[in-house]
Amino acid sequence: MDWDDLRVFLCIARTGQITEASKLLGVDHSTISRRLARLESGLAVKLFNRAGRRLKITPAGENLVTVATHMESTLLSEIGSVAGDREEISGTVRIGAPEGLGAAYLSAHLNELRAAYPSLDIELVALPQNYSLASREVDIAITLDRPGAGSIATRRLTDYELGFFASDSYIHIHGKPSALQDIDAHILCGYIPSLLHTRELDYLDALGFKQRPALRSTSIIAQRHIVETGQAIGILPFFMVPDDAGLKPLLEDFRLTRSYWLSVHDDLRHIRRVRVTVDALGALFQRDHSLFLRQSIQAAVTS
Repeated sequence: MDWDDLRVFLCIARTGQITEASKLLGVDHSTISRRLARLESGLAVKLFNRAGRRLKITPAGENLVTVATHMESTLLSEIGSVAGDREEISGTVRIGAPEGLGAAYLSAHLNELRAAYPSLDIELVALPQNYSLASREVDIAITLDRPGAGSIATRRLTDYELGFFASDSYIHIHGKPSALQDIDAHILCGYIPSLLHTRELDYLDALGFKQRPALRSTSIIAQRHIVETGQAIGILPFFMVPDDAGLKPLLEDFRLTRSYWLSVHDDLRHIRRVRVTVDALGALFQRDHSLFLRQSIQAAVTS
C-alpha cells in the first residue's frame, strides 16, 4: 500500500472534498482522484459516497481513517526523533490564532519566532474560528477555549483584559457612560451571536445585557473600525488599542478577562521545529505580559 495514497485519503476524509484536498496537498485534482481510485481498487472497498459537492465517508472509510491516522502519528513521531539529531532547524510551522491576536499582535513578531533559525518558515492563520489539530489544519493552535481531553499538550499563554471603548466623536455626540448600567442607553457594536465560534466571545450576554448590539460583525478588526469611526461603543482587548488610536477606554473600574491557550498535538510536540516555536511563543508572551492588561494604556484612562 502506497503511503502517498493514504495521505491523500486522509486529506479527503478531513476536508470532505477532492478540490480542497488538492489545494492543501498541492496536487492537481485528477491526480487526487486517480490515487483515491487506486486505493479503493487495491482494498476492494468503497471509501466515499458522493453527497452533492462533498464526499460522505463510508464505514469502511471510517475504519481506514483510524488505521491511517495511527500510521501518520507513528511516522510523524519517528521523523521527529530522526530530525532531532540534526543541528539545523528548518521547515514550516503553521500557527492558528484568533483573528485579533493574530492581526494585532502576532503578525508584528513573527520574525522573533524564527530569529535563531533562519531556515524556519512561519505561517500565521488568523481567522475568527477554532482550528483542528487532529485534522492537521495547523501545527500550533491558540484558542480562547481550553481544549478538552485528547492527544494534545496545552498551556495557558496569557490572560488578557478587555474594556468598553469609544471615540472622541462618539462621546461628543452621545456622551460618556459613567456606569455599566448606562451602557444600554448607547449604540453598541459586537459579535453576531449565531456565528460565534466560542461562547467566550459572547461578552454582553455574560455581563447580563438584554440589548443586542445595533452593529454586529464576526470580525473584531471590523468592530474596532466601527468604534474608531465613532459609530458605536464596543468591547475591545486592550492590546488591540494602541495609545495613538484615538479611542478612550470607558468605565475605569470595569474588568473583563479572558485567556489564550496554546495547544499542540502529541504527534508534533517533540518535532524540533514545532518545539522551538512553542518555546519562542511562550517567551514572547511572558515578555509582553503587561501589554495584555488594562494598565498598558492606563495613562489614557486618566487623561
